[in-house]
Amino acid sequence: MAKIGNKHIIASVVAIVVIAAIIFTVFGTDTFAAKAQNNTIRADVIKDCSSTPWIVGMQLGFFKNASINFVDVGSISEQNEPAALAAGQINVFDGHPNTIINLLQAGVPVKAVAVGGSEPIVQNNTTVDEDHMHYEVLNTSQYQNISDVKAALANGTKIKVGTVATGTCVDLEFNNWLLENGVNMSTIKNQVQYVVLVDPDQEQALKEGQIDIASLHPPFYKEAETLGGINTLVTSEQAFGPAAGMSLLVFTNQYIQEYPGTVRDFTNAYKDDERWVQNNREQAGNITAAFIGLPYTSNVHYYSESGAFDNTSIGYLQQWINAMVQQGDIPAGKYTPQDLYTTEFQDTWKPNLPDN
Repeated sequence: MAKIGNKHIIASVVAIVVIAAIIFTVFGTDTFAAKAQNNTIRADVIKDCSSTPWIVGMQLGFFKNASINFVDVGSISEQNEPAALAAGQINVFDGHPNTIINLLQAGVPVKAVAVGGSEPIVQNNTTVDEDHMHYEVLNTSQYQNISDVKAALANGTKIKVGTVATGTCVDLEFNNWLLENGVNMSTIKNQVQYVVLVDPDQEQALKEGQIDIASLHPPFYKEAETLGGINTLVTSEQAFGPAAGMSLLVFTNQYIQEYPGTVRDFTNAYKDDERWVQNNREQAGNITAAFIGLPYTSNVHYYSESGAFDNTSIGYLQQWINAMVQQGDIPAGKYTPQDLYTTEFQDTWKPNLPDN
């Protein structure tokens, strides 16, 4: 499958933004006013690792208790989620910092209102089973460590890496791992091909030789490793450190300006929901497994309990920006962490709570 680069993502977003503007001009603001009256939030709930806070919020009443009329528009691929936000098909999504910057690059004004996902901290007795993501290889693969990967690249070999979408955590963090181990960006661009596949399809693609490395999130990496025949080449934390699992709860500037009360109600509910998941991981795993259709308890992501943009999370944002600069995605100095978030809803944050 051909690689879909950041330029293609940005072009797609720009096209949909134009369509959205035409729709808005034709139909006016009546629909938006109705949404505000009903405190309605539209989002897409994908049957993958991202589903946990959304499905828990619906099933356990977090959204209803906050008087949020939550509408699940159905699954939208992560590759198309940013464009869906730009077009108004959804009002909010939880995405990694580079996805937010790609939207800004495409001319879509957006802001994060709280920190969502978080990488568990190893010092808190976590294990690799709790990391945001695992890059997996077959036991029989020639790529069992970084030395194997570097040797293959040095010989001109092209390596195929599965990814749920480009311009997100998978490619940025894997590229960072290669760069930190002495592979230059030119080699990465010419010889590392990112193949867009949803997580549930990557294990089979790996076994069939369609890809050399799978990038799996929970619960799919646990399933693959439990069944055997697959090893972890590197984890997200090993590739990018504690910033790896960071994600942000994002709205368009227009939605924030028009419906700040709805944004505040939803953010409060969403973060309370994520804190519940953090403290009830087995039950949250059962709920997630049932929604995805897995016959066992799944592992789920970790989340920022505070939700706050504090010195630590701002430092993580800067790390994502630096990585994008180093990888040639954005020019140096164009973005600062403060460009990505607003403090308008800091009353929803719990700055005294730890993130892990």
